[in-house]
Amino acid sequence: MKLQLYVGFAAFLASGSLAQAACPAAQGVDIYPTAKVLPENLLRVYVYYPRSMSADVGLQNVRLLKSDGAAIDGVFLTNRADLWSPDRRRLTLLLDPGRVKTGLVANENLGRALVDGESYILDVSGSALDTTGCPLGKDTQHSFAVENADTDPPDPARWTIVTPRAHSADTLRVDLGSAHDHLSMAFRLRVLDRDGNTVPGAIALGPEEELWEFTPRAAWTAARYTLAIDERLEDLAGNRPGRLFDSPSDQAPSPWMQSLDFIPKEQVKQ
Repeated sequence: MKLQLYVGFAAFLASGSLAQAACPAAQGVDIYPTAKVLPENLLRVYVYYPRSMSADVGLQNVRLLKSDGAAIDGVFLTNRADLWSPDRRRLTLLLDPGRVKTGLVANENLGRALVDGESYILDVSGSALDTTGCPLGKDTQHSFAVENADTDPPDPARWTIVTPRAHSADTLRVDLGSAHDHLSMAFRLRVLDRDGNTVPGAIALGPEEELWEFTPRAAWTAARYTLAIDERLEDLAGNRPGRLFDSPSDQAPSPWMQSLDFIPKEQVKQ
């Protein structure tokens, strides 16, 4: 009897039924930036996994393909540890800055990995294992076209603010006019009250990371508020306000607006 049970259990394991029952349903990943057209001097790509991933998961699970499916080598920086978030759910892929930045040896010899006018596919393998040994089970592909290098740094003076109504919890909307690094948008912009205190609330990003939205926890007053802009805010090419990524590190940044003020509109009584 024991032998029969053992044989039956071994067959069950061999069938993979136990692993399938224990593992979640197949899932893909989220990829940023989400835009369908990216600059040829793109600096970072982010892969968000639905679960914490194994230490064995990294660049080997990600491929950049040409539109015909051919793999491109030497795209992402490999001479340092993979850039994982502490929970091992966000992997940052850094395009080799030596190839992105003009004047450097890698750029002169190899050129940029992305070429204006070409189309590409970022392919993330579903065979990657999470920390429990379960595979994602679903490949994810993000197709995008490439345009000229972005040599126009973020300029808050050109942003458009949709002012909320006073005495409401309306969402403040800021149109940045172009795609920005989504993590930078989440951490480098904040709303201050007239006393300089941070206003509590929730941040959301609009389509293709061009729109920044902030919904306050409490209603706006009719007082002056400030949108504070950190100098480390970056666009998709690593450009910062007043400074291009592709410029000497000792070059002083150009003057730029470090904050934008707004006053919520009083509601007109009918």
